[in-house]
Amino acid sequence: MAVPYTITDIPGKKQIKMATTDLLEPDDITVRSPEWMVKIDNLLSSNLDGYRDYSEIFGWNEESSRFTPGNLSNQLLGSATLKHSGLMVLIPNGGHSAQIELKMNRGIPLDLIEIVRLGNIQDSKVKLQVLEYHTCWIQSFQQQLDRIIVTVSVSTKKNTIFVYDNSGANKGQMVSEVNYIQGNVEG
Repeated sequence: MAVPYTITDIPGKKQIKMATTDLLEPDDITVRSPEWMVKIDNLLSSNLDGYRDYSEIFGWNEESSRFTPGNLSNQLLGSATLKHSGLMVLIPNGGHSAQIELKMNRGIPLDLIEIVRLGNIQDSKVKLQVLEYHTCWIQSFQQQLDRIIVTVSVSTKKNTIFVYDNSGANKGQMVSEVNYIQGNVEG
């Protein structure tokens, strides 16, 4: 069963709305496995088998786009360069928070942020989607009570969607990969 999402206003300099896994009704509170997990370098931890260096992610937001349309009159213009909005993640506060903030203060990039969407197929927890972001420069760090919001600019993004048939058999994967620094696209 899919997790109910809430669109949440994120306070700060920018007017941003983020889909979050916040519960709408008190009756919705049940013990469940997270649908979305995040790994930030080796800073996080969880009790979920196979995801010990991940944490549940409460929400995230990002956008890939072009400065201008990519195919005007069958020409790829220089202004059609790919760009990334910046990745914003909403995660629990913990010991990792000070380490992330310290990296921002020192200007040290995060090597890897990996967001994983999990699903249950035939009583097994499987990856439905994996988003990998490499060389992530921290733009902002914001604490809100027991959660933190980290916004980063990313150098590369790889989006992998795993495809399953109706019987639950893995039918392969679809991949989109882009290097925003070099302008390379694969997939």
